[in-house]
Amino acid sequence: MNLGTARIIVIVALVVAGAVVLANGFPDSGEAAAPAASSTPSQTASPSSTTTPSQTPASPTPEPQAPKDVTFMALNGTEVPGAGAAAEQLLTQKGYVIAQTAADAPSKGVQTTTVYYRGGQGADQNKSDATEIAAKYFQGADVKKLDTSLEGVVPTTAMIVVVVGQDYADSLVS
Repeated sequence: MNLGTARIIVIVALVVAGAVVLANGFPDSGEAAAPAASSTPSQTASPSSTTTPSQTPASPTPEPQAPKDVTFMALNGTEVPGAGAAAEQLLTQKGYVIAQTAADAPSKGVQTTTVYYRGGQGADQNKSDATEIAAKYFQGADVKKLDTSLEGVVPTTAMIVVVVGQDYADSLVS
């Protein structure tokens, strides 16, 4: 065999070996990689396998932040004067930070209080904070991602927006 043919055989062998390594991937947990060639038939992964190389594990829900680290705005979605201001006062007494003074919501007649959270990069943290506020201070309040209809009313510094509904306003009168 001449030198040119030997080089071609070595190059082909290296390309095949590289393709096998890339096809099998690299182990994530320090296990040894599968051998490049085997005399026994290879087994394929079962369809019930729970992880694939393209999946990433879901990140756990973050713990709610301390109130001093959460900015909010309250909006009154009812005809009851001062309902938004009352929600604002409750949250500031608990240590939450006002992003902007309470105001009227763009629409009235809201029946159930809703605690909105801002999406984007901090959405998971904001959702956790909103869930905490809804559970502690506005029992029965819905928790939702900030509605686009509120974007022009709410400053970008507010991570949480409480839209007071009739359920909360009624508790003020009782």
